[in-house]
Amino acid sequence: MLLLKGARTFAPQDLGSVDILVGAGEVLAIESGMGPMPVEVETLDLSGFALTPGLIDLHVHFAGAGGEGGPLFRAEPLSVSSLLESGITTAVGLLGTDGYARSVMEVLQKAYALEAQGISTYIYTGSYKIPSVTITGDVTVDIMAVEKVLGLKIAIADHRSSHPTVEEFIRLASQVRVAGILSGKVGIFHLHVGTCPDPLSIVRETNKRTSIPLYHFLPTHMNRNETVLEEALKFALEGGNVDFTAISDMKRPQAHEAVLKLLEAGVSLDRITVSSDAGGSSPLFDPDGRLLDVKITTPQNLLNQFLRLLDAIGPERALAVFSANPAKRLGLRHKGKIEGGFDADFLIFDDAWSLRGVVAKGSLIWGKI
Repeated sequence: MLLLKGARTFAPQDLGSVDILVGAGEVLAIESGMGPMPVEVETLDLSGFALTPGLIDLHVHFAGAGGEGGPLFRAEPLSVSSLLESGITTAVGLLGTDGYARSVMEVLQKAYALEAQGISTYIYTGSYKIPSVTITGDVTVDIMAVEKVLGLKIAIADHRSSHPTVEEFIRLASQVRVAGILSGKVGIFHLHVGTCPDPLSIVRETNKRTSIPLYHFLPTHMNRNETVLEEALKFALEGGNVDFTAISDMKRPQAHEAVLKLLEAGVSLDRITVSSDAGGSSPLFDPDGRLLDVKITTPQNLLNQFLRLLDAIGPERALAVFSANPAKRLGLRHKGKIEGGFDADFLIFDDAWSLRGVVAKGSLIWGKI
């Protein structure tokens, strides 16, 4: 067991300075001034530190991605240390443009490897294209039969997508919906959104023509440009959920700026998440569609954007966007908060909000306190 003493704890709500007892990977007790233990425990004195839930990254290419520009531009898989030093204790992997040379099975195997190294992992089946690449040959069966598969990813409104028709999109959404019902999962239809005009029209048309609830749809990269960001605002006000990307490209709206824009417009905080897109490529095309440059995104962007948002709205609300909301969106009922019975995934910050340690599954696995 592990006893963390005296940290000012944001769960995300401010609990003040408390002691937290951890065992078997979960929170056993939270008290102020916890007395002597009846058994021997490892103790960390965290007086003067802040403790928060770990960040949940619901879109990260931990098995590598990219490939625009040719084989030399394929991104390498991410190391567990690169995720931990970015405060990520739960990561959801996926394919990108390349659903041909890369496979969902490859993503699944990397997920198992990272899990063995101490963090929690999940994946989406599919890639940009349709018909969707899968593990079992069927989207519904993937979600039902493979515990780590939380949903399906495709691309829409992008020149690299398969440009699905509304009918094709409805059939895929129905598969995700049924898989969620039969598996007891939420069933996430994760949508890479590009820059084509009216990018969410296919989602709205599906919602109008079917009874599939909006909570299944999670469009991401919704801060790709100002036009897409306006679509994010509109969709969120209509009752949809949106995900922003923690990019470092200053020519695009930054994730923390996008969050603030939506909050100022009256969007509920629980509609918003931010993910890293780490390990993926960020290609730059000229007006004629020719590839000019490719950059590989990093996990550190997620922590950077969290801290920028924290400066603007405080730790309690910022943690909702980066921890509690992603857990709720994905149906991870035991993650995203510091509560009894929840997974013991914590970040330890000093008084300047510099990351000093990471606890995952109840063990201090990164940093020195």
